[in-house]
Amino acid sequence: MKTTNITVKKTALLALLTAVSLTACSPGGTETAGAPAGTGGAAASAAASPAPAPGTASPDGATPVPAAKPAQIQTRLADFQLISETAGFAWGETNGSLRLYRTDDGGRNWTFLQPWDDTVKSGAPLAGGSLYFLDALHGWTAAADDGRKTLTAYTADGGRSWTRGTLDKPTNAAGLSFADPLHGWMLTSSDAAMGKSEKTLYGTENGGKDWKPLTSVSMDKPAPGALPLSGHASGMTFRDTGNGWIALAGNEEKPVLYRTRDGGKTWNSVPMKVPQELNGSSVTLDGAPVFFKDDPRKGWIPVQVLNGSTDSRDAYITEDGGETWTYKQTGMQNNLAFADSLHGWGFKNKVLHATADGGVSWNPVPADPVLTDTLKADPNVIRLGFASPQTGWLLLGSEDGKKSKLLKTSDAGKHWTLL
Repeated sequence: MKTTNITVKKTALLALLTAVSLTACSPGGTETAGAPAGTGGAAASAAASPAPAPGTASPDGATPVPAAKPAQIQTRLADFQLISETAGFAWGETNGSLRLYRTDDGGRNWTFLQPWDDTVKSGAPLAGGSLYFLDALHGWTAAADDGRKTLTAYTADGGRSWTRGTLDKPTNAAGLSFADPLHGWMLTSSDAAMGKSEKTLYGTENGGKDWKPLTSVSMDKPAPGALPLSGHASGMTFRDTGNGWIALAGNEEKPVLYRTRDGGKTWNSVPMKVPQELNGSSVTLDGAPVFFKDDPRKGWIPVQVLNGSTDSRDAYITEDGGETWTYKQTGMQNNLAFADSLHGWGFKNKVLHATADGGVSWNPVPADPVLTDTLKADPNVIRLGFASPQTGWLLLGSEDGKKSKLLKTSDAGKHWTLL
């Protein structure tokens, strides 16, 4: 009997020592959970990223990296980018500094990422503006450092580590897009004055290690084949290493789209017809063109329509790889999102609607108590994004901009859970 007791005590002591050892070796930095909150403008859904160039690995096949700093989101969220059904990024700012998080398990756990230290006051950028992820591993960002220089950073391991650099002059990043992990473009722009802004497009062929200017336009040097001075970029997309599009918004109150066929060296305007019944309304492009993974020749551009006090969302669609665009009225009032060429979602009268036929018809989704209650407290739709016809995220904000909530659906919007 005494021998048995001694054995049990030794076993218990060994287990205790093992537990202490594992605790000492575990990653630090775990933060206390905080209620996410944030503000931000409506933008195109980033759920369907531009398709990678032929011969590159599929983003969905990327292997998530182990968590570097386990954390709970502890900032006011301003935007997100959903990569797949399990992987995504969400961010906000605290005291002007970026707070960026990654999840690899659909939002149950988050990893805190640090492209900059807290001395860089980059704020909370829009997805595809000065922060962009091609897949779960490859991401890029840029920030203006007090007007003295422009900082750049990229990661190839999901944000565990970042490589930093600088551009050749101080400016603001207005758009980022990559066709594959190596080939990318960054559009920079000065602050708009009288509806005009100087613009420079940079390109990289080594994943962001080096950026070289491809084309620029300044107040004193307009040039044929260059981007216009008027307007500011609302989005940029490159479908491959040759074909790219930049959507512009400004004081013209009409859709303006430019495209390139030579990798960004020269640009030309694209005709964008507006339905006759919208004459007199402000019709502007509200984000970058998005090409669908299931059929890269099909895509869409979000459109904001202002007519008096009415604010609605429509779309331009393409079925020929962006050669031509056709206007499609949706009847939605807030933030459109498409998972593929058939399945889309939007809000009308604070009710979620869905389409399964590419926007031909829209039907209300049966009310979910979680979504209904959250919309009462946080009625502003900041971003709606879907990674598949089943899985999507929704970021809502309060009227005063002090709170926000991030929700997830796994059944096409029928039910929602708070992340």
